[in-house]
Amino acid sequence: MGIDIHNLNLLAHAKDIGVRFDRTIAIGRQALFMKEFELEQHRRLRGLALLQEPPIIAGQPRYFEPLIRQWLGAAVADSVDASSYENARFIHDLNLPWQTDSVIRGGYDAVLDLGCLEHVFNFPVAWRNCVDLCSVNGHILHSLPVNNLAGHGFYQFSPELFFNIYQEQNGFELRGLWFAMKADRLHWWKVANPMEVKRRVNLCNSYEVYMLVIARKLRDVGPLSAPQQSDYSQAMWVCSQRAASAGTDANRARREVVLRQIANWGMIDVMRAGRERLRAIMGSGIDLPQPDYQRVNVRSLIERKQTC
Repeated sequence: MGIDIHNLNLLAHAKDIGVRFDRTIAIGRQALFMKEFELEQHRRLRGLALLQEPPIIAGQPRYFEPLIRQWLGAAVADSVDASSYENARFIHDLNLPWQTDSVIRGGYDAVLDLGCLEHVFNFPVAWRNCVDLCSVNGHILHSLPVNNLAGHGFYQFSPELFFNIYQEQNGFELRGLWFAMKADRLHWWKVANPMEVKRRVNLCNSYEVYMLVIARKLRDVGPLSAPQQSDYSQAMWVCSQRAASAGTDANRARREVVLRQIANWGMIDVMRAGRERLRAIMGSGIDLPQPDYQRVNVRSLIERKQTC
């Protein structure tokens, strides 16, 4: 759990679009996972003062509180964790809901989930705990694994989930959702909303991909029903897909004849293996496929003209 350069840029962009960090809480006490040159480049790009930190002890993490206070204007920089090993201010297992009389419910302008919820088994409860920490008109920020990170935590996440839960009817405004790759510090990819393009937005590539999310809490959120995936819940979408596929029955029948013949020759597994290798080669580029993913120049997004 920590702030790498993508997460730092997410915080900067959030501030630029009006996210308040006056009272901030991190899910897990966030360490800084950046090279010194990355931190300095960001400081100059943003026109920020030199960061004043406690003495850095070799082999010990640098924590997020000085950065949040000095560069984002936080008066309060708290953290919560399941154990005390990183000296988080609050100790709470996010698999369990907050007590109804908890003093920190609704107490924060910004809730930072920068690499935590993938490690919590009971994700719906953990996510709801983040929501309940957030004040009305406050924001929740996520940075979570999407692709090629199996084994990192319990879960990798689909953008469909966050497009689905962060809807106005649920009491939220989704203000941005992007993919970021560890292999490319300079770009993000804005992800198309499946409910707008009326189809699934998929990804198969060869790089570690993270999802960055900014959502605003519009009102106190009561009990929410379990979300349904878009193409299972939107009748007009499903009907239009059926209509579009109605004319393909003949083609499908011809394809089945060909596949049966290939299977009779004992070549079906060889053909499928070749297809998967081809897909891997086609997905090995550093860019994500348009139109579902639109590349964003992060430097242009967060740069400020003045320098220190």
